[in-house]
Amino acid sequence: MAQPISNLPIPDLDDKTFEELVEEARARIPQYAPKWTDHNLSDPGITFLELFAWLAEMQIYSLNQLPDRNYLKFLKLLNEKPQPATPAKVDVTFTASKNGSVTIPKDTQVIARESATGEEIVFETDAAVEVLPVNLAKIVSFVDLKYTDHTDANNRVGVFYHAFGEKAQAGSIFYLGFNLDLEKVSGKEMTITVYLYETDLPLRGQHGQESPQIFPSAELVWEYWHEEEETKKWVTLELKKDDTIVLTKNGRISFVIPSDITRQILPPFLEEEYNLFWVRCKIVKEGYEIPPRIDTIKLNTISATQGQTVKDEILTRKDEETFKPIFDKTISSGLSYQVFQSKNYPIIAGIQALTVQGPNGDSNIWEERDDFDASGPGDNHYILHLTEGEIEFGDGVNGCIPPKGSEIKLTYRFGGGEIGNINAKTIYRACDEAGNPIQIEVENELQASGGKEEESLEVAQAQVRKDLKIPYRAVTAEDYKSIAKDTPGLRVARAYAAPYPEENLVKVAVVPYSLLERPTPSQGFLNTVCRHLDKHRLLTTNLNVIPPEYVQVSVDAEVRIKPQNEPEAMQEKIETALKNFLHPLTGGPDGDGWPFGRSVYQSEIYAVIEGVTGVDCVTRLALRAAGNYKYKDGNIDILPLSLVYSGTHNIEIRVPETVCKTIRR
Repeated sequence: MAQPISNLPIPDLDDKTFEELVEEARARIPQYAPKWTDHNLSDPGITFLELFAWLAEMQIYSLNQLPDRNYLKFLKLLNEKPQPATPAKVDVTFTASKNGSVTIPKDTQVIARESATGEEIVFETDAAVEVLPVNLAKIVSFVDLKYTDHTDANNRVGVFYHAFGEKAQAGSIFYLGFNLDLEKVSGKEMTITVYLYETDLPLRGQHGQESPQIFPSAELVWEYWHEEEETKKWVTLELKKDDTIVLTKNGRISFVIPSDITRQILPPFLEEEYNLFWVRCKIVKEGYEIPPRIDTIKLNTISATQGQTVKDEILTRKDEETFKPIFDKTISSGLSYQVFQSKNYPIIAGIQALTVQGPNGDSNIWEERDDFDASGPGDNHYILHLTEGEIEFGDGVNGCIPPKGSEIKLTYRFGGGEIGNINAKTIYRACDEAGNPIQIEVENELQASGGKEEESLEVAQAQVRKDLKIPYRAVTAEDYKSIAKDTPGLRVARAYAAPYPEENLVKVAVVPYSLLERPTPSQGFLNTVCRHLDKHRLLTTNLNVIPPEYVQVSVDAEVRIKPQNEPEAMQEKIETALKNFLHPLTGGPDGDGWPFGRSVYQSEIYAVIEGVTGVDCVTRLALRAAGNYKYKDGNIDILPLSLVYSGTHNIEIRVPETVCKTIRR
């Protein structure tokens, strides 16, 4: 005889009892109300405390009884929901045949084999690409009247080079030399993939789910070399696409290979290896906060997303075990709350189309909804459960029922998750949509990234708590500062907001992250921040986004050093310490950037110099400045939206004949 199954223990969902809540609140009275000394039950305040504890106990208990579906509704009220499984992305490089170009269509399958398990993982290309028999033979830059060959750096892992030099000044030029057969590739579209070196840079700003809308300040012109009889000149090359936004981020640049491009040996080189088809990129207007540092440039490369597309799959109806089906499971029963199942899952979000084909052959495209709360009897809506691959229909009151005998067809892509984060050089084969192999070499030189598992309800709740702390409406000065620093796509290192109530105006000074000693935002940078803030400001608030006003500060000092220290080395150490202390991004008393509007005090400069190892004492010190400032009692006062940066210091090193303590007397 089977043993009866014992009841599962019911956990105590109450975290705190009424008594615990009362005692905790009573213990905090001295901290928040020190003058409240009567903690007896007869005190009216204790009565209110017990009342609130009683209410809290009931609310905690009720809250712990809520099912997951209620929590999902609460998250929806806050415009949040658990994120579905995310597919990984990877760049794949094709090797062209010497016989000519090959067109790789969008959604071409590229297959990776997991080395540990031998499992094959399918990716699909995100766009079409023309694979050309072209070789990027040389990469050269022209900066400050000097040519530099970067070809070797481009082919080495972990080595970067400056496309336009360290300052990216107007007139700097970046050359790409191609080896190609013009008869085979003339008129074809060439795609160049640019990878910037950004390992040592902070992450770009993010603000919720907002997409970057960047206004570039730098202006580039692309040209190719044309030579015909006595005509020798650089001709403008029109780009079809520039995902890099003038070489400020990773992306692809594409153009049609001109039929009149000609070879030349790029001056001042004389070797035959520089006799190539040259395309160049020239700065006509400056405006880079961070001059482009290129890690590598690849040809015939396109991105691919993990997953596999299925078109017009006829779904199967799921019936309860207690329900005896009387209809074919591949058609609608005409009943309420039908659920249909896909063959493959999880389904990748945003890439599906559902069609209901009636018994008479007519087809209608239905729309996805999160729920049926706002759906009426005639609304062709459905709910998609991505993880389970299930399609749910309404009851005829909230959401239409598919007509009896209808076929449910779904086009979708399935996949996603961490399994797609494959290692480099694991993609080995390409196939068409039908799975037939394509005779072309393909590989991924980089590791795939971005694949994530479905987000749990607990993680979604933690994320919404975190998100609630992020300001999305600019009201206070701190709101403006935070929102400015989170401008999508930009690296805003510092921001400061100053309100002017009489003008109903807020001025926001922003400092870009930069490798220069005086980071100054370009006009496009300011416009990008302003546009982002404009979406979040109050309707009647005027907004002005400006660069900080810089004041250059220099130090004149006489310093006595301790014996056995080299004067030249000590002078360099002192100047470095002053430069670091007066830096807009890393200086200041706390080392996180010079505070906006903070004066420069002699006492702090004394402390900086005397803090250098080997310094005995400072016998004389004076501050010099250039810019908009006031000199007061030997200190430098600056305006609220101003910052300081280090100038040229004059440090005189003295080897002491007597100890500093004697001199100070």
